[in-house]
Amino acid sequence: MHRVQDRQDSGWQAHVVGHTPLRPWLQERGSLTARLKKQYPDFAVQVLSQGWRKPNIDERVLLRLPAATHAWVREVMLMGEGQPQVFAHSVIARKDLRGAWCQLRKIGRVPLGAALFANASVQRGRLYYRKLSPAHPLHQAFCRHACVKTSQRLWARRSLFCLRHYRLLVTEVFLPSCARPSVR
Repeated sequence: MHRVQDRQDSGWQAHVVGHTPLRPWLQERGSLTARLKKQYPDFAVQVLSQGWRKPNIDERVLLRLPAATHAWVREVMLMGEGQPQVFAHSVIARKDLRGAWCQLRKIGRVPLGAALFANASVQRGRLYYRKLSPAHPLHQAFCRHACVKTSQRLWARRSLFCLRHYRLLVTEVFLPSCARPSVR
């Protein structure tokens, strides 16, 4: 897998700032799916929502989309030990949901990471990090889907994946429980 160039808004950082027990998870360059499967033998993908909608402003800018454009947005919870571990949010423009990425609308409960890391032609951009405040749309989406309220900031990372000129933005929000050893 190769790297792709991208630019980020000022809220996302190129490095994890401060101490967090999630650092090894956040900085994982390989497949997060593979790591979660190793940590949690009962790993599962729970599809929360998918469909056409307006991406968040920072996502729209990164994907170079006009303001009124809708994109395919998929939100899933990556589960381990029957509990949410990571909230994953992927965005792909309509124009990029053709050709090589055309099957992404139909992957269902298949982990997106399994498809991305299985293809050597896919290029991954740099990882960027952010502690999401409760006001951030992805923090709110996580709370809505998990039926929880928390004022705790949540660590997230994101990167662009490219296959030829088609772009896919993946953001992963890590729950604090992800850093705890699994109970096997």
